[in-house]
Amino acid sequence: MLSGFQDNPKMDPLDGIAAFARVVDGGSFSAAAYRLGISKSAVSAHVQRLEERLGIRLLNRSTRRLSLTEAGAAYYRHCARILAEAESAEQVASALQREPRGTLRISAPNSFGWMHVGPAVPAFLKRYPELSVDITLSPAHVNLVDEGLDLAIRIGVLEDSPLVVRRLAPSRLVVCATPAYLKEHGKPREPGDLTKHNCLCTGLLPWGDEWRLAGKRGEVRVAVGGSFRSNSAEMLRTAALDGIGIAVLPTWAVAEPLRSGALRRVLEAWEPPASTIYAVYPGNRLMSMKVRAFVDHLARCIGRTPYWDKGL
Repeated sequence: MLSGFQDNPKMDPLDGIAAFARVVDGGSFSAAAYRLGISKSAVSAHVQRLEERLGIRLLNRSTRRLSLTEAGAAYYRHCARILAEAESAEQVASALQREPRGTLRISAPNSFGWMHVGPAVPAFLKRYPELSVDITLSPAHVNLVDEGLDLAIRIGVLEDSPLVVRRLAPSRLVVCATPAYLKEHGKPREPGDLTKHNCLCTGLLPWGDEWRLAGKRGEVRVAVGGSFRSNSAEMLRTAALDGIGIAVLPTWAVAEPLRSGALRRVLEAWEPPASTIYAVYPGNRLMSMKVRAFVDHLARCIGRTPYWDKGL
């Protein structure tokens, strides 16, 4: 399917999928033809027959450029996953004894990266001694292809893109403060009480300074404010531990202070909506053994129930 193309494009659905994906990857039928080793007309015929079989238009064609239709964009994401799995199957069949090697370049959020991705690396390198790991920590969602990255760890809502996604864990949020702060200022009993407190604000939350809390009575929204703001979970954690005010933080950042009692949950009957931690990689690159090995390793390290959530 990946290397057995013929110039006579008999209708093999997998060949049509591969031809369509390579047109999207390369931005043209010519680029796809070069990569697949067939003629441009054969690529066009594969895509045309795929569209006819599906009964939808996948590409908008003009003399100057190609663009994906809405249906084409959705279909491409699935095609990328199919090709990645096909490549993985070929690797397993033809290279069972090969070990991942080379350099694995990873992007991860600042705080989560050093707290949970970095600690997983030593055991990974011990298991795969022919690999090296290069981790870039950044709060921004960098372009993996432009930056030459193999893999990114991301938290929150993902934008619609051709990236292939694997869910790693939920990212639960809690409202918390130090015992000293609560003793001095009182403990909020209802979400509305937060308006009377110094709340540590952050750009990390998609809802900004309007905190959202879900309880038995549904979701409530509270406009909060305070004397400290940061887009770093690490800095917010430090500020909360210093007793400055009340913070909304992910459990992966504050599990240990919560267990030790250095921080205490408030509004226990109310919890902010959880987000999700993902591993993502470019859909126009067939997932290599080193990427699969690290994603599998990180997933095992985190566990089915994230290790940081156990006992909370």
